[in-house]
Formats: sequence, C-alpha cells, structure tokens
Amino acid sequence: MESQTVHKIPVIDFTKENLKPGTDEWILACKEIRHAFEEYGCFEAVYDKIPLQLHNSVFAAAEDLFGLPLETKMQKTSEKPYHSYYGQFSVVPLYESLGIDNPTTLEGSQKFTNLMWPAGNDSFRETTQTISKLLVELYEMATRMVFDSYGVERLHVSNLTLTSYLLRFFKYRTRQTNETDVGLQCHVDRTFMSIVHQHQIEGLQVKSKDGQGIDVKPSTTTFLVIAGDIVGVC
Repeated sequence: MESQTVHKIPVIDFTKENLKPGTDEWILACKEIRHAFEEYGCFEAVYDKIPLQLHNSVFAAAEDLFGLPLETKMQKTSEKPYHSYYGQFSVVPLYESLGIDNPTTLEGSQKFTNLMWPAGNDSFRETTQTISKLLVELYEMATRMVFDSYGVERLHVSNLTLTSYLLRFFKYRTRQTNETDVGLQCHVDRTFMSIVHQHQIEGLQVKSKDGQGIDVKPSTTTFLVIAGDIVGVC
C-alpha cells in the first residue's frame, strides 16, 4: 500500500534585514522562489510591513463595501474580465467580488470610492490605497527575484512598465441548505503573479502536481504569492 505524500507550501521570509539584491540572503531567496513556483506554483511570503491595525482596517472596509446595496455594487463595470462587480451567479452562488483599478494612485482609489459612496468615504480610500502600495512593494520584490533566478534580471524593469494593478475584494456568504460549499472552482489566474490574503476562515486550497488539495491557513503576517499562467513555470 502506497503512502500519499504530504505536501506543504514553501514559506519564504521577506523580513530579513539583509534581503537585498546581490546578498547571500537574496540569492538564496531567489532559488527558493524558483523552486516554489516550479513545484507548487506558489509560496507563502512572511511580510511584516502591514501592521495589524491596517490588516483589520482592510477587512472592515471590505465588510462596508459588500454591505452596500446590490445596485450600488453593480455600478462597477469594466470591459476587462473580473475588474467589474462579479456575483449573483447560480454556478458560484456563494461568491462575489469587486475590483479597484489602479488602487495605488489617488485617482484610481478615489474614482472607485466615489462610485460606491458619492458623498465620499475617506477612510475606505486611504485604507485601500495604503494596503495596495505595500502589497505592490512585495509584488515587485518577488517579481525581481523570479527574473533574477532565471538569469534575466534585465527584463524586470520592462516587465514592471507593462504592469497594471488591481485590488480585488472577495466575499463568500454562508451557504444555504442544499447549496455547494465550493466558493470558486479550481482555476489558474490569468496574470503574471497574484497575492492573496485570507481573513480568519480557511477557505483556500492549492492543488499540487499529484492532485492533492493543500489547505492554506490564514495569518495576519503571511501572504500567498501565486504564479499566474503568464509565468508558465508550473
């Protein structure tokens, strides 16, 4: 009888003081990220630049957002897939999401905030813009490490100039009797890289190469960094 391999998503520490290009710590982290992406398509990043107060404020802002009337949320439209309001579908009845385009900029965050709250909501705008800027720092560092690990670091800058950012809020409501408990079906993000952060509930799984579902436990200081299909290393 064969025993099943127990998988564990790699954890990479981004809090090390000497984690700078050219250092031993950087070179090691680059190798770890490459291995993580090639074997699992993701890794958990330990990242301490987002304080607990901001973490809590972000999820409080999400509650305020999803608490708005449906007709208000549906005002967010876009020609780009998943940039608009997404929800109320029978195939994924528990799931809804909203995306903020260019969330690191005042223009982008203000435009979305004014659409949802015509009278204004400075707290929401400031919170989402702040978290977006900090996550972009993590994204850019991880992206550079990917390029460095393959010896094409010269392409990193040109890649960033073509990058646009989207902050998406997800919500999964409590299922009703006879409803599925699956929020979203297994999928691959159509991006270069995505960063996912959960709150309290263990609802996220990553599929291993041999088909096992690996649970991702929520934490206030770790973020799941996922390779999209553009990376193509899996």
